Amino acid sequence: MEDIAVPKNYFGLIMLLCFDGLLLFSTAFVRKNAYNFFLVSHMLFSQGLLLAAFHHYEALRPYLYCTGVIYGLDKIMRIVKTRITTASIRAIPELGLTRVEIPRINKGWRAGQHVRIQVFSGAMGVMGWAQVHPFTIASATNNNEGLVLMCKKAGTWTTKLFAAAATNHSERGMGRDVRIMVEGPYGGPGLVMFNSFSAAVFVAGGSGITFALSAIQELIQKDKRGESRVRVIELVWVVQHPAALVPLIPQFTALIDQCAYAQLTITVHYTKAVAGSMRITNSVHPGLSLSAGRPRLINVIEETIARASSAGSGEQAGLIVGVCGPTGLADDVCKAVGLVDPAKRDEIGGIEIHEEAFGW
Repeated sequence: MEDIAVPKNYFGLIMLLCFDGLLLFSTAFVRKNAYNFFLVSHMLFSQGLLLAAFHHYEALRPYLYCTGVIYGLDKIMRIVKTRITTASIRAIPELGLTRVEIPRINKGWRAGQHVRIQVFSGAMGVMGWAQVHPFTIASATNNNEGLVLMCKKAGTWTTKLFAAAATNHSERGMGRDVRIMVEGPYGGPGLVMFNSFSAAVFVAGGSGITFALSAIQELIQKDKRGESRVRVIELVWVVQHPAALVPLIPQFTALIDQCAYAQLTITVHYTKAVAGSMRITNSVHPGLSLSAGRPRLINVIEETIARASSAGSGEQAGLIVGVCGPTGLADDVCKAVGLVDPAKRDEIGGIEIHEEAFGW
């Protein structure tokens, strides 16, 4: 007991307890059921760990100083990548999400990247206005709408955002105007260049459509400029209810019509049985269809390979398969790619997967 009274020893014990706390409260159960508690506990334990390490052993201090410098540089870079502007928020009940349009930010990101936003509004609650949340960008650069986000109702903060958008309207009648802080962009496909492939398949689950929309818009822009090798684009969107398609029909048909050289086909699959019937026929658009049940992904991939082989001339540059949605959907896509016939894989020039899964 006398040994534990020595400062370096009890500070070492505090470090051990902080490590134990970080481990205990980082389990999947805690992250899934009490994310805010997980976040706050990690912040507190991390700070406690650094403070205890500073007093535990003097030789550790140079490393802590370096850590502080790196942390400070990170904060400076985040400030540089942050803008405060006005956004229009509009509720889309069929999708259970809020559409956020930021017209004054119109460039500076790639398809698949995300930003962190903070909404300065009393409607977000006592502390909701101070919270920062990440969302995938749902638009390409240099468009009329600016930076577009689709924020699904998945928690307290996003539910308040949806309620604020649904109960208030701007003078233009297109949604409510709010002040917003935008930080980013971050993430994205990295070194993967979607326009360098011969064909592209995008599989989206629910709100994962944001990733697919931005990627396809970017491909179409490059297609018009003659900067894309992609000749066949297939979008598969999996939703629970067919009504989810209705708000996006104008955008889907516009994307199909904007294609210059590439062929875009969009198939929406709904997994929940509904009363009555709802059918999207060729009268809406021949490239847009609605199907019941989960998609047969292996068939989608192999049919895309066949279309790309018949549409292109010369050596094929491969197939990119992008997936954004629940981890189960991402696993299904990976399994489907693994089941592709080797001859067809060689025919297209190989298959590459880019995954954006909802999970840890």
